[in-house]
Amino acid sequence: MILLSMQTCGHVPRYSIHKIPLLLVSLTLTLALSCETDDGTLGLIPSCSPVQDLFYANQWHLRNVAQTGGASGEDANVKDLWDDGVCGFGVQAAIVSDGLDVDHPDLIDNVILALNHNYVTGGTDPGTGGSGSGTALAGVFAAYANRIGIRGVAPFAKLRGYNLSENRTTANEVDAMTRELGIVDIYLNDWGPEDLSGKFNDSTSEWRTAIDTSLNSGRRGLGALFFFPAGDGAESGAFTGIDDSNLNGYANYQGVMAICGVGQTGVRTQLSEQGANLLICGHSRGTDGVGIATTDTVGTSGFNNGGSSSDFSDSNYTKTYSGTRAAMAQVAGVAALMIAVNPDLSWRDVRIILARSARKNDATDSDWTTNGAGLPINHKYGFGVVDGAAAVDMARTWRYVSSQIQVESSTSNVATTITDGSATGVTNSIVVSGTGINHLEFVEVRVTLNINYLRDLDITLTSPSGTQSRLLSRGSDGICVNVGTSSIEPNGNCLFNGTLRFGVLRTMGESPDGTWTLNIRDQGVRATANGTFTSWNMKFYGY
Repeated sequence: MILLSMQTCGHVPRYSIHKIPLLLVSLTLTLALSCETDDGTLGLIPSCSPVQDLFYANQWHLRNVAQTGGASGEDANVKDLWDDGVCGFGVQAAIVSDGLDVDHPDLIDNVILALNHNYVTGGTDPGTGGSGSGTALAGVFAAYANRIGIRGVAPFAKLRGYNLSENRTTANEVDAMTRELGIVDIYLNDWGPEDLSGKFNDSTSEWRTAIDTSLNSGRRGLGALFFFPAGDGAESGAFTGIDDSNLNGYANYQGVMAICGVGQTGVRTQLSEQGANLLICGHSRGTDGVGIATTDTVGTSGFNNGGSSSDFSDSNYTKTYSGTRAAMAQVAGVAALMIAVNPDLSWRDVRIILARSARKNDATDSDWTTNGAGLPINHKYGFGVVDGAAAVDMARTWRYVSSQIQVESSTSNVATTITDGSATGVTNSIVVSGTGINHLEFVEVRVTLNINYLRDLDITLTSPSGTQSRLLSRGSDGICVNVGTSSIEPNGNCLFNGTLRFGVLRTMGESPDGTWTLNIRDQGVRATANGTFTSWNMKFYGY
């Protein structure tokens, strides 16, 4: 046998590893990668290098050599990993979207047919309803390495599709986040509140409980990985700053990795939402209109109907895929490569590694700063852009984080007027001590208030280390939108009376002990009434 490399197969060999005795391996003359399985046998893995996929040159997000006018090197940086045999082998993923074309020639070798689920029919064919985003998402993540079409970041990861967005109920949301618990490693989610409302859309308590269950019980107690798009509601027409990712109660939850988007030059995509909850960015269609090449629904019912000169002539593929969903799939693919080389990484390890290995992009952007733990942070970009090689290299020798500590602060009962149009707003502090946490991973901030026009508010949190996190920013326009009529909500139709729940990743690595300060300012542009800042508190996650 010609042995090219040795790697760990991972902890889920049941669907993907062909086991044969060592003696037979020694007598087998084949060209393959090899990995050691749990029982000491060798599993043969087909190589995902060299790259021979027909449309690979169009996949600038995988290897950018300025072939479409972008910046060389502005890509996922995974080619050398493939050459080393790191292809996502042994990883199991669920595409939670509008369906999945299980017969697509570039996906069929990775799809486990019996494990798909259709939330409309109850069957095992997730269908190809909606826009076809699930099929495109799957291609970015794990299109098979062959001589046709395109390839995914993790071309040997296994797939199943759940068409949750075709029948989204609370019960189905819970089911999709816990289905095949213990088998599925990564859940790629392309669903959630509708973009461009400018309003706070919280998740259900049932869904949050389901996420917590999967974090505690998934992957042998290491936790399943949940990826969500940051959102694509930042702009519409002449209006900017409409949606903030922190207004999405799914993307801002502590167990979720919210992924933003940059184009082929490393600059934020036009619609990618900002937020203090962002982890890192992946690549997607930028302002120059150059999209992501991926799989499309077979035939003409997907993104490519075969009639556009700007798309592939083969309508089973498209090069127009866009949105933070595409960026999310790319980053999830890198995570698959990470846990393929080190299956003992917890979901918390994965999140920290992605943050620490990210590459600083768009270096002249004025929002870049450094937090109290020395990490670069940006409300547009989180900790930067995904770097596959750096993330996998760090994963190989990572020192696993200790058990997580969760501590709630006291509640500050402010009961103070938010004066309309005040230049300084209302400031209140909470002193935290004795948490036992040396390194923060995440902060959940709960703010109870009553305001006539929510998007007139700026809400800023300052940590004991001085790191400022914009939880909500009015920006240049600060509007609420009636999604049904695509019109700006008038005064009185964007009121909020309740508790806002925000997520903060920007303080990662800092100590929570000390004085935390929250400032709320009402710019008073679209409403003229005063509001009330009732109370606030925080929950810290760290080690």
